[in-house]
Amino acid sequence: MSEPLEAANENRVLVVAPLGADARNIGEVLLRAGCEVSVCPDVEKAASEMALGCGVMLLTEEAMLSAKDSALPQELERQPTWSDLPLVLITHGGRSDRAGERAATLLGDRANLTLIERPLRATTLVAAIKTALRARTRQYEIRDLIADREELLASLEQRVTERTAKLQLMVEELEAFSYSVSHDLRAPLRVLDGYAQALVEDYGESLEPGAKELLNRISRTAHRMDRLTQDLLAYTRVSRGELTLEPVDLAGMVRAVIEQYPSLVASRQFIRVRMPMGVVRGHVPSLIQCFSNLLENALKFVREGEAPRIEIYAETFGDRVRVTVEDHGVGIDPAHQRRIFGMFERASAHKHVPGTGIGLAIVKKAAERMGGTTGVLSEPGRGARFWVELARAELDDPEER
Repeated sequence: MSEPLEAANENRVLVVAPLGADARNIGEVLLRAGCEVSVCPDVEKAASEMALGCGVMLLTEEAMLSAKDSALPQELERQPTWSDLPLVLITHGGRSDRAGERAATLLGDRANLTLIERPLRATTLVAAIKTALRARTRQYEIRDLIADREELLASLEQRVTERTAKLQLMVEELEAFSYSVSHDLRAPLRVLDGYAQALVEDYGESLEPGAKELLNRISRTAHRMDRLTQDLLAYTRVSRGELTLEPVDLAGMVRAVIEQYPSLVASRQFIRVRMPMGVVRGHVPSLIQCFSNLLENALKFVREGEAPRIEIYAETFGDRVRVTVEDHGVGIDPAHQRRIFGMFERASAHKHVPGTGIGLAIVKKAAERMGGTTGVLSEPGRGARFWVELARAELDDPEER
């Protein structure tokens, strides 16, 4: 397959010498030196040939008389960033500086000029052209490196896109599998718990103490597994469900949380809501899931012999609202504070407290899907402040405020 015309002409020398025998003589010298030569009658023709590939352009001082109105300055400006076409200008003896200034003015800032004076020796001409061609070769090497880099980047971007799509598909499949398994596990767990309780209720008096305790363990384990599957289902719903964000009145949302969860209703005297709470842009079911988890955790992790003391409040920072659930419980070692937001992660000092290790992962995932962030500030023995930060909003109906 033949190579592109521009590539075939990359090393040719364009000779622009309109007077006398200059063009023929220069061409013959360069041909004998092994150069590829194309003779152009004027600068306009040279400009059009330049677009077809060129290693060096050689011009005589007389040729520059027509350069002002030609397309050559524009062609030089249009060069790609890697290109700086060498221009060799043959001047009359003693006038090099003036001729160079005039040529630079006519051709513009992209003119890469080398000046040689008459009377002209063949060796000087050939040396100047060979040097210019070597410089041009280095430019081509830079061009090829840039092209290789762009091809590599494009390939990497394609691979990243493909792998991201595959990972996304795997995550979706795992979430669907998790949802299916969690949902399907609940029915047999309820059956297992029901049979264990039925045995205790119907045959409790005739059972050995050890057997009765084993049945109670079965029932407790079934309850624990059911809670785990419920949390897995909640995490999957938060991860996969459609979220429509809208202005949410935080005070009303907190009241709904406390009223919907029996454990919170029974402990509402320990929970203080500091008003005003404000309005955020969020998803009500996800917010209820977040703050029910945080409030239930605050009730669980209390210091021995003390009643819970919980406060929930909001602070505004510019266009963000940070909602904090503060307790006076056992606190969390700073070494564990990032880890506890992961799936099945719990602070090692609190392993004795019942829980699945999914609640804070649900909080983090729900906050992220609402465009928010989560965090905790705590020290061991000095309570904890868990926060969720979301975009501030305004209620559409002023009467709802």
